[in-house]
Amino acid sequence: MKEFNLLIEKLKNDVQKGASEENLKKVVNRIAGFYVDKMQLNSDEVAIFLSNQEKNILSFAYPEYLINSGMIPVSSTDAVAAHVFRTGRSIMENNFQQQKHLFIFELIKTPDNKIKPIWKVMSSIIATPDEKIGVIQTSRRGTDISEVGGDFTLQDLDFLEKTINDLAPLIKLVLPENFRGKIR
Repeated sequence: MKEFNLLIEKLKNDVQKGASEENLKKVVNRIAGFYVDKMQLNSDEVAIFLSNQEKNILSFAYPEYLINSGMIPVSSTDAVAAHVFRTGRSIMENNFQQQKHLFIFELIKTPDNKIKPIWKVMSSIIATPDEKIGVIQTSRRGTDISEVGGDFTLQDLDFLEKTINDLAPLIKLVLPENFRGKIR
């Protein structure tokens, strides 16, 4: 997969610049952009959450417009990202609006000034063999169901899990020391 190998090479160059919030932001944006392009998503349909050192809070690292929108306690029973982080198990749900979930972040207007609920979602842990770092979530959003694309497939989920597994060590290398879970 040519695009993935190119992404890895760019990230390796970024990693050489060291751990910093600026570098972390660059790496997270590159990774999100890869999934936007490869999975044919809109930029507001990829979310990357990172945990604090204590592993009790998740915060948005992407998309940019949600970075200051709040934090999710890992103990939350309603947040999909918290569940994935706690259990380490991926989720794929193509009838997401029918499921109980934390929807507060869906009420924040997207950059195109619309409120777009999440209709379909896939979520996977971002972890190295020795540490959980965060969660990646891809979704299909729209003001109503007619605006969203097709269902996510098991192949999509497999792709997400395998690629983020390879990217996690590179994310870990740019996490600043004493990272509090939030990019400023």
